[in-house]
Amino acid sequence: MNVFQLAVSNVISLRRRLIGLVLLVSLAAAFCLAAIGVADQAQNAADTGVKESTANRSITVERPVDRTDVSPLTEQAEQRLAALPGVVDVQHQAQVSFAFKDEAIDGVLLYATTHRKALTPPVTASVRKSLFPLRAGEMVLPARAQGDDLRTVLGKRITVDTTRFVSDGEGTGATSSVRVVGLYDPSWQLDGPDAAYTDDATVVNWAAAKAGVPEDSFLSTVGYNQLTILTASSGDVPAVLDSVQAMGFPASTLQQQLHALPTVLELIRLVGKVLLGVLGLLAFAGAITVTGALSRQRAREIGILKALGFRTRTVCVLLVFEMVLVGAAAALLGLVGGAVLSTVTAATLRGIPDLAPYLGGGLLLPSPATSSLLLAATVLVVAAGSLLPARRAARLAPTDAMKDW
Repeated sequence: MNVFQLAVSNVISLRRRLIGLVLLVSLAAAFCLAAIGVADQAQNAADTGVKESTANRSITVERPVDRTDVSPLTEQAEQRLAALPGVVDVQHQAQVSFAFKDEAIDGVLLYATTHRKALTPPVTASVRKSLFPLRAGEMVLPARAQGDDLRTVLGKRITVDTTRFVSDGEGTGATSSVRVVGLYDPSWQLDGPDAAYTDDATVVNWAAAKAGVPEDSFLSTVGYNQLTILTASSGDVPAVLDSVQAMGFPASTLQQQLHALPTVLELIRLVGKVLLGVLGLLAFAGAITVTGALSRQRAREIGILKALGFRTRTVCVLLVFEMVLVGAAAALLGLVGGAVLSTVTAATLRGIPDLAPYLGGGLLLPSPATSSLLLAATVLVVAAGSLLPARRAARLAPTDAMKDW
């Protein structure tokens, strides 16, 4: 019987004495795997959903208010930005206020806004399947605005009040007619609260009238409120952002925000990292304690092995390999326990609406590479913890080892 077969035989015969260490390490590994698995699944869901989405490839360029040192976002500026390396599209936004009321609606102040493909609002009701691009004189309203229910005007032609420039600080009222062809979820506010998506020509017409400039020169003088730059990939965003800012345009990106997870899932990720450290300490301390205790209890057995000609190195390898087997058993039990625990945890968290989109079905364990690395580290830490007491026991002379130690 070689040393490895002897180690297996010893572990089997000593299983009752080793069960405490196995349970301790396996439970720690299970909690660690479950926490990291749930957090990784949530992050992967967020990354997969937005990694190459238009939102994650977009850069927003704003027109600052009361900043004469910043170039306006004119058609010329749009063309310059579109020519930058890595840019595949530039989508503009113009916005102008208007008011609306009827017999059922007391009165709301809304903002006619041009639609951008990169930021399409979540439509809840419409008169046709494909709303965008909007046709001339069409508008998509929020389902509710300023306490009023706007669903009653879906499909109707309405008259709205706009403003026409008279002189500095003075304007006069004007009216215009548009048809409401859709409604969107009012919680969508990426274009600001109470945005009413309208065809480009109508928005420019109203904005030019309010600014007191000819409609045909509005886009080359006053320009847009905002430009959205789309890059070829999410990896192009940093370089394009630097180029845009170097051109003197104030710009920002949503990329950092899209990597954020809900607080509960971030807490789970933190717990996983803490448990990872705890697992290492428990495995190391447990291996030292158990190996030392077993070595003292098995002094006569070690003495017999030395008397039979087993070298010190061989005895040390035997004792360490026994702990390797124990660590491997604990790691496998931890893997099973982690799978069960992560599944139960995920099922519980899916009951929270804000967390459900981040947690899919199946086993929520870390990736195979991460799981394998964690389990291998568990075995190595147990082996490392057993090394010192194993060497101490193996160095005993046969005559000393045969005594009560």
